[in-house]
Amino acid sequence: MKKIKILVSSLLIFSIFSGVSCSSKTDKVSNEPKEKTNLVWAGWSGEEEANKETIKEIIDTYNTSTDMSEVSWVGWPWANTLQQLIIRTQSNQDLDVAQVDMAWLATLAKMDVLVDLNEILGEDWMKQNLSDASLNSGNIDGKQLAVPWTQASIGMVYNPTILKNAGVDKVPQTVEEFEAALKKIKEYDKDIIPYAAATKEAGSIAKDVNAWFWTFGGQYIDDDGKVVINSEANEKALTWYKGLKDKGYIAMDLTRFDARQLFAQNKVAFYDDAILARGIAKSNGVLEDNLNETIKPMERPVLKAGDKPQSTLWGHQLVIFKSAKDKEKAGDFIKYLISEETSLKYFEASGSVPVMKSAINSEKVKNDNWSSEWLKITETGKKAETQKFENDSQLATIITEEIQNTLLGAKTPKKALEDAQMRLEQNIN
Repeated sequence: MKKIKILVSSLLIFSIFSGVSCSSKTDKVSNEPKEKTNLVWAGWSGEEEANKETIKEIIDTYNTSTDMSEVSWVGWPWANTLQQLIIRTQSNQDLDVAQVDMAWLATLAKMDVLVDLNEILGEDWMKQNLSDASLNSGNIDGKQLAVPWTQASIGMVYNPTILKNAGVDKVPQTVEEFEAALKKIKEYDKDIIPYAAATKEAGSIAKDVNAWFWTFGGQYIDDDGKVVINSEANEKALTWYKGLKDKGYIAMDLTRFDARQLFAQNKVAFYDDAILARGIAKSNGVLEDNLNETIKPMERPVLKAGDKPQSTLWGHQLVIFKSAKDKEKAGDFIKYLISEETSLKYFEASGSVPVMKSAINSEKVKNDNWSSEWLKITETGKKAETQKFENDSQLATIITEEIQNTLLGAKTPKKALEDAQMRLEQNIN
């Protein structure tokens, strides 16, 4: 019995000293500085000469403000970025956060390589700080796979001087007023294209006409993924659109690039473009002092007064990859990028409008008439319906071909829509 007591006492003493020893070791480790997590941010804006220094400053500011993460940039030209992101994902190269074009999201979602940001940024935080329209553009099947970095719409611009000289007293707000304005402009100067709609390349035609179909109450593909392009509303819209061509109000074989060039030469009254249109007009030769009398934004005309103006969303988004080394730290970096302070710095340098509600409501943005007008256009913007699918470009090409067939008189609007319906159903995925 005495031996047992001695043994128990010995074990207790050993345990106490062992505990002290372990505690001392643990305290020593916890006092050591944690190693920074190296995060890779990929995209294209940091490769563009106009934005290169600003992106570097944004990264440097973040890296010096935290001892938790170290962000490095990896970039390519816009045209190569999606392919490079896919390559890095498939070859297990470092990739944490990326800037992506809105049109690429469905492809990356299909690959199942993106994190649901509801779990990282928090659904409540996003709804509190970002608009529903901007969040919807990054939501696929209930998962928030992207948040906007900068977002606007493909809206419309007009030349106020041409409208005034042609006797158009106010900016048209309805389809009827719009067509009446086009008629006056055509009568005023036959060398001016009243409405330089993109009629050549699929990337523009399908998106622009999508907004006109919405205006008439139609859709290409409904919210459940069902093809509904062959509808009475769309037939009315396409018949009206064909009428604009027949009356000489729009021209064939025009790209967005062509429209921009002609607009800067005062040869176009209206055309569809993004928020960058003012800067493009300046780069195409419009003098700074003449910009206000040459180019102004407008909401797309509605079918009847009281309807919501339609536009297709355009923008750059931010995503986190499942391969990210630390998803929480990647989320913190995204919050930094879209924060009021950082996004206003980017806005001043590049003209890219912020997405945070507090930044949008700041004096810097409110006092910029061009940006504040464009934000109004964006309020009711929606994602182009083909962009919900990974083969977006293929679907857009089908729609473009059938619209062109109608404009050229090769098919009636009804026949073109029937064929578009069949072809989309065969190719949608």
